[in-house]
Amino acid sequence: MPGLDVADLTDEQRPTGIWAASLLHAIARDEAAGRRMPRLTEPKLDTWSRFRGRLTSTDFIALLFEDAAVLHRVPFDSSAVGGPMNLERLPESLADAWLTSIGSLSRTGSGSDYVLDQARLLGLPTRMARSELQVVRSHQRVLELPGTGGQLAHHIVSTQRDLTIQDNFLVACSTWQELTLAGIVGLDLAAPHSDFVLRVEIDGLKDSAHSLRQRSFDYVVGLHPDKGGLFQVENQLAIWFPTAKVLLV
Repeated sequence: MPGLDVADLTDEQRPTGIWAASLLHAIARDEAAGRRMPRLTEPKLDTWSRFRGRLTSTDFIALLFEDAAVLHRVPFDSSAVGGPMNLERLPESLADAWLTSIGSLSRTGSGSDYVLDQARLLGLPTRMARSELQVVRSHQRVLELPGTGGQLAHHIVSTQRDLTIQDNFLVACSTWQELTLAGIVGLDLAAPHSDFVLRVEIDGLKDSAHSLRQRSFDYVVGLHPDKGGLFQVENQLAIWFPTAKVLLV
């Protein structure tokens, strides 16, 4: 699936560029689904053209993100996501090119393919045995461990009935890339907010796990250690979450 070009960014610009490109695609997809008023995908950007005055394309992107962050701090508020993001670092020529390329983005395709492409752009692992995940009932709660950025929640909610990511999941994330993807996953699943996303420090996860146990999870899911997962069942997760079924895929 073609995306917005980030190939020529410098090392300093790259985190901001990847974050912004992924979020512009998310907004375009949200607008196509009718979940927000067309502004980014409006023909010829008529409203922006009438309003902009001396504002730049980068200003337009910043305004789009600021508006979206009212309901979804994650992923649109850079202070909530963390990372070295600064839209002022984006070259104006690149922002101009992105706005003229929005029409080339896939906006109505498969949710699973879309999330995979966003995960790849953000440099997150995508090789998971999703078919090994078990059926979750509507009254059950699931913790997704750091490392996958909500990809497992997206698969479960997309393939099972009577579940929502905001009611059935808590997605723990330890990097700005994971937080960004988790927020994007929530948008794709029409979540009304991003309160289901929890920012944690990997080094302090043991302490976080102590407080998380108070939330009574039925399942804990995450990436298998053989595929780069950070946790082991026997000497970590089984101790931290003794009443939950742990599934590492």
